[in-house]
Amino acid sequence: MGKSMRIVVAHRHGRRGEGLGNEMLPWAKGWIASQVLDAHLVGPSWGMNKRRYYRNFGTSRFDVLLEEFILRLPHHDFTEREYRATGEVDFGAAIVRWARSRELDDKASLIVSVGGMWGGYPSIRNARAFLISKLLHSKDALRNAFEVTSKLDREKLFVAVHMRSPQGGHGKLPPGETARGKFNILIPGDWYLWVCEALRNHFGDRIGFRFFTDRGGPEFEEAVRRFNPPQPVQRGLTECSDLWLMTEADLRVCSISSYSLAACFLSSGPYIWYEPQLTLSQGRYCMWGDTESEKAEGSLTSRSAAFVSNLINGNAKDDAQAVNFLGTAMDIGDPLPASLVALLEHRLSHRDSRTNLIEYGCIPKA
Repeated sequence: MGKSMRIVVAHRHGRRGEGLGNEMLPWAKGWIASQVLDAHLVGPSWGMNKRRYYRNFGTSRFDVLLEEFILRLPHHDFTEREYRATGEVDFGAAIVRWARSRELDDKASLIVSVGGMWGGYPSIRNARAFLISKLLHSKDALRNAFEVTSKLDREKLFVAVHMRSPQGGHGKLPPGETARGKFNILIPGDWYLWVCEALRNHFGDRIGFRFFTDRGGPEFEEAVRRFNPPQPVQRGLTECSDLWLMTEADLRVCSISSYSLAACFLSSGPYIWYEPQLTLSQGRYCMWGDTESEKAEGSLTSRSAAFVSNLINGNAKDDAQAVNFLGTAMDIGDPLPASLVALLEHRLSHRDSRTNLIEYGCIPKA
């Protein structure tokens, strides 16, 4: 069956769209749905987005008209309620089960709308290659990526630091108000300086930093001055190349933003998160534990909490030694966690080309 009469609409997040990190979830859902339903993907429409991502992806300013026209036709909305009713985590498996329950498999024509942030990153793991390909094929991305990677010292750890600015829509917390469980807030600049200094104190000249931001500002400039003074300003569009470069780093020092979350998701590597923002309960941290869906019995967070509680209580000490916690929580004054140091030392040990056969290296005979 051809795709010409089968359409999936990846509906943009909000009326005018949101930042790239937010829009990646509906985009990934749309692509996964188009694959499992053998359909043509439409959207997300970038034309109305206030960040003007149509420049990055070469789309029409009027693509929203096509999306809205299609969604005025009879169509099927795959909603959060229907997703959760399937009992699946993977978005593709969920939409297949839903489509079969509605006998949509054999329809010669259909329109399905998907979108939203629900389901989170576990649901779209199979779309990572698709998202990375879109980032790298966007305007200026490959040129910008080469400009940075060609100047990196391959024998050093590459640390990507993402800092948001007040001009980007993130605000400072009022005095005395807790950050626990809150998003779209600014992290104090001193936190970034503390984390970077702790990393440099341990790794010395074996580490290199690059700082990423939406608009910059005094705190960003101070961090660059202290830890990467030669950092050049790139030309052209950098939203997509910056995100890809963050995925390539050995470690990400995150802002509280969907952009940092997307970089961590696409990289599957270690990252440091602002400890005061995380939800803390019974000796364990989580990011979305206060949401209604994750409070429910059997949710991903509840299952993870049970697993980590078992480690904390000492019932699985052997397992605890084998676990690599990719996310690390730090506050100002905290030392580098020993588990993170061990993980980064391990990554450094793989950097020497003299031990890599395909780069003219040698290995000992077993």
